[in-house]
Amino acid sequence: MKKIRWGIIAPGKIAHEFAHDFQFVKYGELKAVASRSQERADNFAARYGIPKAYGSYAELYADKEIDAIYVATPHTFHHENSTDALNSGKAVLCEKPITVNTAECDSLIALAKEKNQYLMEGMWTYFLPAIQKASEWINTGRIGRVLSIKADFGNAVPFDAESRMYNPALSGGTLLDMGIYPLAITWLIYKKDPINISVISRKASTGVDNDVNMQFEYEDEVASLHSSFRSKLNNHAYIIGEKGYVDLPDFWHAHECLLCDNSDKVIDRFEDNRKGVGFEFEIDSVSHDILNGLKQSEVMPLAYSRKLQEHMQMVMEKF
Repeated sequence: MKKIRWGIIAPGKIAHEFAHDFQFVKYGELKAVASRSQERADNFAARYGIPKAYGSYAELYADKEIDAIYVATPHTFHHENSTDALNSGKAVLCEKPITVNTAECDSLIALAKEKNQYLMEGMWTYFLPAIQKASEWINTGRIGRVLSIKADFGNAVPFDAESRMYNPALSGGTLLDMGIYPLAITWLIYKKDPINISVISRKASTGVDNDVNMQFEYEDEVASLHSSFRSKLNNHAYIIGEKGYVDLPDFWHAHECLLCDNSDKVIDRFEDNRKGVGFEFEIDSVSHDILNGLKQSEVMPLAYSRKLQEHMQMVMEKF
């Protein structure tokens, strides 16, 4: 069976999780890794049994035996690295957020169309079986009409001015790093723009946001969203309807979902019992798309990425 041959740019923390999950992937195989440091590339390749290790990104772009590239660099470099990969004729899966503003997002979407190449933002959450089961429950009316969403994602992140979390030169801040997840789960359910947004934010000494509390108002629905580097939050998503609610613990990497009635009784429960971190579902879906000649994902289309950029920009304007 033909498989998509993958390369990774930037062997950081998330790239380790991504590489680990290839052992559970059916339609793809990891063939190369590139770093600005040959030593880091070599060490990463040795750890995961990757045949090729490059000490520059350009070498990976030029490798004609690579079909797709996973961009795992800090946010600031997503546009540049994805642009270079698309120009080299590679399919691109870029870690979220796909870019740091709408103009960059539009540029990548236009380039992918021009080059007739596959492009997707790595919103891996959408591909998790628990998220898909929760969506099925909601779409089949098991909680009735959705009225409210409550979602938060926060951890107490030690301050380091040079880290990608807190460094403005690396587009640090909790909104781009963690806040995109509550926004993404809200878009997945509502799929419409809010009519009003209110925001309470706090900033670290470097000037980046380290706590963002967001209230989204719709015609007859609301969403209460929160992301933080300052404190550990509940990290659940609750999709609340007229007849009950869906509880998604640690929704951004959800292993399970619970369907509850209005008396808080659990009436259905799903657990995925997965073997990997959870990236295997995204990798297989993207690989299958590319094998079938698609240019974007039906689960995470580029229009969704554009909307998330719009909504983050709306929130940032309230800082």
